[in-house]
Amino acid sequence: MEHLRKYIIAAIIFGCFTFCVAQQEQQNSQFVYTKYRTNPAYAGLDYSLSVDALVRSQYTGIPGQPMTQYLSAHVPAYILSGAIGVELFRATEGSFTHNSITGSYNYVYNLPFGFLSGGVRVGLLQTSVDGESLRTPTGDYEPNNFSHNDPILTNSTFSGLAPIWELGAYLFMGDPQFGVSISRTPTIKQRLGSSEIGLVTHFDVYGQYRYRYSDELHFLPAILLKSDFNVVQSDVSLLAEINGNVFGGVGLRGYSSSSLDAMSIIAGLNLGRHYRISYSYDIGLSELKRVNEGSHEILLNYNLKKMIGLGNTPKVEYNPRNL
Repeated sequence: MEHLRKYIIAAIIFGCFTFCVAQQEQQNSQFVYTKYRTNPAYAGLDYSLSVDALVRSQYTGIPGQPMTQYLSAHVPAYILSGAIGVELFRATEGSFTHNSITGSYNYVYNLPFGFLSGGVRVGLLQTSVDGESLRTPTGDYEPNNFSHNDPILTNSTFSGLAPIWELGAYLFMGDPQFGVSISRTPTIKQRLGSSEIGLVTHFDVYGQYRYRYSDELHFLPAILLKSDFNVVQSDVSLLAEINGNVFGGVGLRGYSSSSLDAMSIIAGLNLGRHYRISYSYDIGLSELKRVNEGSHEILLNYNLKKMIGLGNTPKVEYNPRNL
């Protein structure tokens, strides 16, 4: 175990971007309820049109803290033997802003014990940098003489555009569920002015199991492992659902004293038949807890609760003898 721990170190602070350094994925404490965010093959497995809207404020109190806004919609497309989805994403970290738009399709195979889904997501990522907010050791930042004194950096906003893609597989067996996804392989190079960012490959593994203690009370343990093939980050959570309407629980990011980042407290409820709202608060456990006031995440889900996309219904023939 000690030998393994030397190589599996999950001490990543996600969302930090620098020139010529690989990009990491953003944090998401409510990953159990945003499975389409991490795996395009999950589309349609909510059985109807499902829309997620998420806002996350990470490391509150730190200047330039990471902020995330996310909107997605996916729906079964029975006429295509699968599902389709779309995603809009925006993240800001310091001087960097990232905007992406993607679409997905997944094919669903019927199995004797559930479904096996395979999907692909493609789109575009725009990254921009506010040059005026940057500072260099040799720069001159007097009120009337603003200069980085750097041939690469400019004083204005500069940006770059790059394609992004992701492949996923999801095994749905009712109570147990498992998913794997891989994105940006091989590594994507994104130009930003005279500089370059490398968007490295990421590999995610997800698993959950629904334990039905009674008809009214269900427990939902889940784990999400994320890796760029250099380091691994682990997220685990345990949620309880009461009568299918109220839920809550805790999550933990990291697996040892050297990699713990935060503990999450999660709570939510259903608002009528179609809406679900939930909130999570991350309590910092790393050294960053000394300089931030925690992280906040709000998620709103809408589910149509109606089967659509079945194609044209057959023509009805009326026979007066059967009226």
